[in-house]
Amino acid sequence: MIRFTSFLTMFFLKSIAICCFIGFSGLTLVAQTPNATAPEKLKTWSEGYLDIHFINTGRGDLSFLILPDGTTALIDAGNLQKNEFEAKYAPLKATNPVPNDSLSAAAWAARYIRNVIPSKALLAIDYAIVTHFHDDHYGSLVALSKLVPIKNLIDRNFPDYTYPFDLKQFLSKNAIFQSYLSFAKSDTVHTQGAKVGSASQIKLLHAPQRYPTFQVRNVKANGSIWTGKDDQVFTYFEASDMVQYYEGKYNENPLSLAFKISYGDFDYFTGGDNTGLQGFGLPAWFDVETPMAKVVGKVEVTTLNHHGNRDATNGFFVKTLDPKVVVQQLWCSDHPGQEVYQRLIYKEKDAEGRVILSTNMHPETLVTYGPWFKDNYQSTQGHIVVRVAPGGKEYTVYVLDDLNQDGMVKKVFGPFYSK
Repeated sequence: MIRFTSFLTMFFLKSIAICCFIGFSGLTLVAQTPNATAPEKLKTWSEGYLDIHFINTGRGDLSFLILPDGTTALIDAGNLQKNEFEAKYAPLKATNPVPNDSLSAAAWAARYIRNVIPSKALLAIDYAIVTHFHDDHYGSLVALSKLVPIKNLIDRNFPDYTYPFDLKQFLSKNAIFQSYLSFAKSDTVHTQGAKVGSASQIKLLHAPQRYPTFQVRNVKANGSIWTGKDDQVFTYFEASDMVQYYEGKYNENPLSLAFKISYGDFDYFTGGDNTGLQGFGLPAWFDVETPMAKVVGKVEVTTLNHHGNRDATNGFFVKTLDPKVVVQQLWCSDHPGQEVYQRLIYKEKDAEGRVILSTNMHPETLVTYGPWFKDNYQSTQGHIVVRVAPGGKEYTVYVLDDLNQDGMVKKVFGPFYSK
């Protein structure tokens, strides 16, 4: 009897210890919906919340933001052509269209946006941001604008499109760029070039006085980077440096825009396809992540630069931003690079683990890397929503079923507390 009582006592104490550990350790909490046969639907956005929706179309980057006062923003709208990509870059594989190919990427994105957009937005996007001119980042923007009107457009090179040289001429046979150019210069949208260092180019439009701690900081465009002080900027590399290195050509990726979005103690970084690889005969300026990381600092959530490709997300970037939540917008079988994955999962003893999520994962990637790779991703398929509570002290992450447009929740992570 004494032994049995002791056993119960020990079991009870251990149970309490485990509950306390889970409740207060800050480790990843995964809360599945309570009934697998009747999944919960993501609750409608409410004023005061910041929502970041990573919409998976299987064709590239596309995120839709609802800011605390109902102002809306779109960051990229990709439309990679699967067949063309696989023919050109075989044996690489691209992910399939999501949920299927019955509609275009723009049409699926428009359906999703219409389902979540606040009523005060009147079915229009206040700000659309194009990080750079690659199909998987802006290929469906013009088509999307015809389904959900865009009021303001921001890109890296308006109005001249001459960085690092005349893009109008260089991309004269690129139908997507030429269509975009016509749209950007039309009377249907107000287009601006990104103002590096500015914290007022993208602002709350409905009730900014209610949310004084909300801010969108333009960190980078082309070869210019914010210094971290006021709106001051420094030139990290000249256009001529890039053209000379690429022998008369250029690379769009290191020219990408980058932004830091802050709401109270909560910080989020997104940087298009910016690069961070060092050495291997590359020029020093190819690593734009290191100078960006120095001014961005610690964040709660980040996207992976360049989808997690091997030329990005360097060690200094990961260590400095130290995100609790990492979102990968994936469409190719070589996303992410295995060394990028290792940098993300590494942690010092007793440090908190990360929550690593991907909108998609190509089956061949999992076959190549093995089960331990998948084990360190908390989710590899679905729309991802980061919902920040009023004031920014707390945030929760949701994975939604991407095979329908009903907003059904598959997984919940958090709540987490901003630091």
